[in-house]
Amino acid sequence: MKHVSGSDERVGWPIVRLLRDDRGITGLETAIILIAFVVVASVFAFTVLSTGIFSAERGKETVFAGLAEARGTIAPRGSVLANGLPKDVVSLDNAAWTGTTTTVTADTTDKKEGTGSADIVVQTAFLTGLAAYEDLTSTVDLTDQTQVQLWIKSTTTTVAGTIEIVMDETAGCGSPEVQTNIPALTADTWKLVTAGLTDSADVAVTNANKDAITCVGIRVATDLSTASNVTINVDEIIVVGLITSLVVNITNAVEGEPVNLTAPSDSDNNGVADSDGQHVMTVTYTDKNQLIRDLYWTKAYLGENDGDDLLETRERMEVTVYLNGLADATPLVKDLDFQLEFKPSKGSVLVIERRTPAVIDTVMNFK
Repeated sequence: MKHVSGSDERVGWPIVRLLRDDRGITGLETAIILIAFVVVASVFAFTVLSTGIFSAERGKETVFAGLAEARGTIAPRGSVLANGLPKDVVSLDNAAWTGTTTTVTADTTDKKEGTGSADIVVQTAFLTGLAAYEDLTSTVDLTDQTQVQLWIKSTTTTVAGTIEIVMDETAGCGSPEVQTNIPALTADTWKLVTAGLTDSADVAVTNANKDAITCVGIRVATDLSTASNVTINVDEIIVVGLITSLVVNITNAVEGEPVNLTAPSDSDNNGVADSDGQHVMTVTYTDKNQLIRDLYWTKAYLGENDGDDLLETRERMEVTVYLNGLADATPLVKDLDFQLEFKPSKGSVLVIERRTPAVIDTVMNFK
């Protein structure tokens, strides 16, 4: 029992010693712990404050950038004006044309407009070349015109380019300046054809070569038939009226940040701004037929200005957008919805949407 009791005493001895231990934390240890807590708290506070200050600065920069964008916005002033070329009649085709080796008459029964159509019978022996022509009583100016329209019918089905319409500044259509393919035709079916005025492959054509058209003709590019004669009827040939340019007055929207309106260049005169130009505002055109980016445009100040390329407070500028960059076969014509997007280097995009009128005039106001 004593041995057991002694063992019990040895087991409990560390506990007794722990209870009797009177050692404590010294002042130095307390100071070290306090300093550690202070340092950690300081670092944490510095981190929080730095993050907050950085976030606040970034937020301020974002606000200022947004304000600069908003204050650098252009806005339209007034209506959109348009300059156009009205349609012009080339031939009413009410009388007989002149045949080369073909038979030509005025068909007063099989027609689409007026009192008759030009009836051209292409004999079996005829291969290719000018089939018939009409010398006009007065010249027609095709300067800047890009589209021709006519009614045409053939007694045989054709593919695109089998028949061509040609126009010449010389009587007899011997050296045509314009040589346009007629689309595919279905046998014995009238078709209203609208096609781009294509320059003749044999002639280097400029607008100067098309300002006094005096002859219109039909040319067979591919042999129509070796079995029977083919009759071609032509009625009312016109050049379609089109819009050549659009004029928009713009100003600084909220009298804020200046907007850079350095004008583009167009060295090849194709209606699209040169890719190496110094301009930063681009103009994009869209309609159901096409999307043309970076159209050529010019500017002119209206009223008060300081003469530089920046659109500033109280300044107003007239921007003229030229549309000769559109495809020849799909110009801006009557009854067509279109959209212009002015995209400056900063600020919002100015979008203008309009519909052309039913008749193209020399000057139009799109309200």
